[in-house]
Amino acid sequence: MSKRDKKIEVNVKDIERHHQPVQQIFIGRRLIGEVTTENERFKALLVADQSEFNVRSQEEGLEMVLQQYHLHQR
Repeated sequence: MSKRDKKIEVNVKDIERHHQPVQQIFIGRRLIGEVTTENERFKALLVADQSEFNVRSQEEGLEMVLQQYHLHQR
């Protein structure tokens, strides 16, 4: 028997914090991470364990948050 693929709803909300753009990443209604801009560089933050990752772009930050979330999900 094969497993069925689960459809997971991922939402990205763009906000501004301290005059800096922030992308908040949600799965359902749960905030799982953020991608922020800091001195023209990007930083991905995983909310669950406050892990920070330096990334090259917002897209890479989004991918990093999703990968780390699924890797450490219980």
